[in-house]
Amino acid sequence: MVTTVPNADIAGNGALWIGLETTYGTAVDPTASGVGVWMPIISETLAYNEAKYYSPQIRQSATVSDVKQAYYHVEGDIVFEVDANYLPYLLYASRHTVTKTGTGPYVYAAVPTNVGSTYPGGSARGVSILVERNSQGFLYNGCVVSNWEFTIDTGVLRCTASMLGLAENDAAGAASPSWIDPELFGADAHSIYVDAAGTAPAFGGGRDNTFNGYTFRANHNGTPQNRIVPDRSATYISYGETEVTYETELDFVDKTEYDNMKLNTLRALKLESLRPGGLATTFLTADEAVRITTYRSNYDSYAVGLSGMGDLIMANVTGRGIGIAGGVPYKIECKSPVNIT
Repeated sequence: MVTTVPNADIAGNGALWIGLETTYGTAVDPTASGVGVWMPIISETLAYNEAKYYSPQIRQSATVSDVKQAYYHVEGDIVFEVDANYLPYLLYASRHTVTKTGTGPYVYAAVPTNVGSTYPGGSARGVSILVERNSQGFLYNGCVVSNWEFTIDTGVLRCTASMLGLAENDAAGAASPSWIDPELFGADAHSIYVDAAGTAPAFGGGRDNTFNGYTFRANHNGTPQNRIVPDRSATYISYGETEVTYETELDFVDKTEYDNMKLNTLRALKLESLRPGGLATTFLTADEAVRITTYRSNYDSYAVGLSGMGDLIMANVTGRGIGIAGGVPYKIECKSPVNIT
């Protein structure tokens, strides 16, 4: 008798699907048409997280005597090259209010809210996520983005979305992935602008050419919560302080920015990534775009030194976003061909 053993496989044959939930926490069926999209990713670490209970009974033994299932939740990162065909789905599934304008392409503008949780019966939106690993489906529901990180890596805009979810479910059936060609934001797509802090900065000084890389983070400090109900999955996700930070490396040309750090000079920053790229394209004329504006921030640190004889003198900078009266601390905008209703 010959036993057939399944083959091991590589991640390149895997796939990830996301679908916006009509009711937060109720899983969307990935086999149904028109309810979600197959999203290209670089990597994912979504996982079932459970702290099992091991009984420490004293019964003439130095070994735990029993194990019981305990509360669990879903947690992990999705790393992807930013593509305007997919980003809006995740903007909805986060601690933001999203406003859609336009008739195609559409502009999705996400601003942070002070909502404390994804409490059952509230207005929260989430996504269901199906991950195909070696042809085995893992379906997670009630997923939201707790922490955002946008960065420029080798000239390409990337994002790490740190997810928290309520539960894992069995997929309804075998789903069939389908794909479109990538539409990435490459090295000719990006510009950074700096201006004085304000609710509507003009950024009239043109592009700032001193930035060597840029990373923006918005951490909403989500925490899964379990309550006494006959279900081990998380009841909801609570949010904490919204921490807005950025980091970069600047050409050190004079002490202007160093003095701004010492004086707590408040600045507005804007990262703009456009398709098609090039100097002539604007957010208005672009077919697809991502714009991340921090309206009020200060340099948290500004470190400049002589690192080596042949090295450029650079300043390693971190910044902190701060709330602003009559406005929002930041906004993430995505110009997309996708019409999410």
